[in-house]
Amino acid sequence: MLTITQANGTTVLTIDAGRLDAAVAVRFKEAFLALEIPPGPVLIDMTGVSFIDSSGLGALISIVKHLKLPDRPGICGLQPSVKTMFSLTRMDRVFSIYPDAATALATPAQ
Repeated sequence: MLTITQANGTTVLTIDAGRLDAAVAVRFKEAFLALEIPPGPVLIDMTGVSFIDSSGLGALISIVKHLKLPDRPGICGLQPSVKTMFSLTRMDRVFSIYPDAATALATPAQ
């Protein structure tokens, strides 16, 4: 459901849930809290997520609050329906959105 890697000094959290909805949001948050996230920039790769609802968005906000980052976290790989949900809920103001991980990792933190 959630893997962590390092790339160019950035922690990359990859979500492989398919759907980030009420059925998996609690397990997703628990899986995240079990990880040891080093200090520094964070990128959330959502390439594997095809659907998100308000519970999934809430889980992402909980993660951002838990991380206490000085900069907006990056998020990439948003499928069209997920990107629409981010725009409608103005989550695009919470995250720096990139088309893919390579672009995000090549862009300085915002």
